[in-house]
Amino acid sequence: MNYVGIDLHRDFFVAAAQDKKGNELFKKRYSNSIVSVDELVSQFDFPPMVVVEATRNWMWFIAALQKRGCAVQLAHPFRTKAIASARIKTDSIDAKTLCDLLRANLIPQSYIANSEELDNREVGRGRINLVHDQTLLKNRILAILGKENLRFGGSDMFGAKGKIWLKEQSLSDAKHQMVAVYMERLTNVQEAIASVDTLVKQRSSSIPEVELLQTIPGIGTTTAFLLASEIGTINRFPNAKKFTSYFGLVPRLSQSGNHAYYGRITKLGNPYVRWSLVQAAHRLARTDKASKRFVDRISYKHGKKKAIVALARKLATIVYAVLKEKRVYQKEYKKDPAVCPVIIPESQPIG
Repeated sequence: MNYVGIDLHRDFFVAAAQDKKGNELFKKRYSNSIVSVDELVSQFDFPPMVVVEATRNWMWFIAALQKRGCAVQLAHPFRTKAIASARIKTDSIDAKTLCDLLRANLIPQSYIANSEELDNREVGRGRINLVHDQTLLKNRILAILGKENLRFGGSDMFGAKGKIWLKEQSLSDAKHQMVAVYMERLTNVQEAIASVDTLVKQRSSSIPEVELLQTIPGIGTTTAFLLASEIGTINRFPNAKKFTSYFGLVPRLSQSGNHAYYGRITKLGNPYVRWSLVQAAHRLARTDKASKRFVDRISYKHGKKKAIVALARKLATIVYAVLKEKRVYQKEYKKDPAVCPVIIPESQPIG
């Protein structure tokens, strides 16, 4: 068996190859292309085992290697750096280090999503980006009004009544024009969000996990779709703690002797799911009485933001239980022993 470590960049990649005894076979820099992948694989009698560090453009590269029969591992960049930090850092050294770790079976692996999961992630993440654009445009309009001390008295300034009110306000020509520009872009973004929502509903019909996740209070179709796409195979997480840690919802821990100190949440891992769970927690705190009491109780000591994060972490453990057991969410036990409910675990220390 031969081993290859790949340091992948936007325009090129560096390959370092070794045999099973650790003897160096070659080091070479290639341009990013399918032809280069063919050239790399053709240097071996049998397809080698390859490791690639996770970057923004790993998808095409790993797909090309897999089509050519290579066994591929995706290295977690943060954990790989912790294992093999070096004062001298070059592309060749990084590729060789990855190859050494692969040969020693010490690669901290990241999950390799299949093509359908990658496409669904593109849709889900695209919708989040559009929602962020929508929020940005609304804030710019509100900033202009704030400079003139103008406030809409209704519930939604961007609804039908709010738009009429906005046109009637006494603003300079320049400010009116900028508000009109932002409103036009806002309309376009909202139409794009509606179009993506239609696409989400279409693609959700083929994902059974979406239907299960929608039974959880606070989680609608779009959030369920995003969770199912980003999580992938639930069995890759051995327990709920590992699951919540993957999304950066667990607190930092500093332990020495008999003392343990908990800090803010790590925010390591998938930011899209973390954002979606926090948004779901906000919705749940407004609509569910028990969740509102939970947030109020924690807010009293730790503040509203930490209380919402605690609720998001609680939602994450429920998501894990629902997907792991492949059963709909149930808040309480039922008399029928054949119906096994999903139990809400105790909350973890507040971050």
